[in-house]
Amino acid sequence: METEMVTIFSSICSFLLANKAAIASKVIASATYDGLKKVLDFSSLKSRISKFFKKDEDAEKYLETICNTESKNTTKPYRDIEDSFEEITGETFDNELYEEIKNWVEENQGQISNVSKMEFKNEGGINIGIQNAGKNIFNIQGDYKPKKD
Repeated sequence: METEMVTIFSSICSFLLANKAAIASKVIASATYDGLKKVLDFSSLKSRISKFFKKDEDAEKYLETICNTESKNTTKPYRDIEDSFEEITGETFDNELYEEIKNWVEENQGQISNVSKMEFKNEGGINIGIQNAGKNIFNIQGDYKPKKD
């Protein structure tokens, strides 16, 4: 049985917005940071979290890491947020960083929800179709032709 990757970013979005917005975590997880940057404005998040990093490049690397790295703790994604920070910086995690990410995700829930209505094309040229659903969202690779009920 093949399981699909859930990134740290998609995991935190699902965790925080589970009942507040139609979050397609699998859709968000299927897009790389470069793809997500085209549809989500990470600049405001980056400016909010930059104070936790000694170098601006580290804040960018952190965002890239949480958007591209598989979540190990989908039920407790703040642990992945913490682990990723400590791996990149070698510093002790400041809980305020999690609060900044949490507040940004909640403030941008509309924008994050809209990601589920978009299509991403990966570098290999396979279109990832998106279906909106009340509960489970699955990625469809190749041509997606919905069946009529």
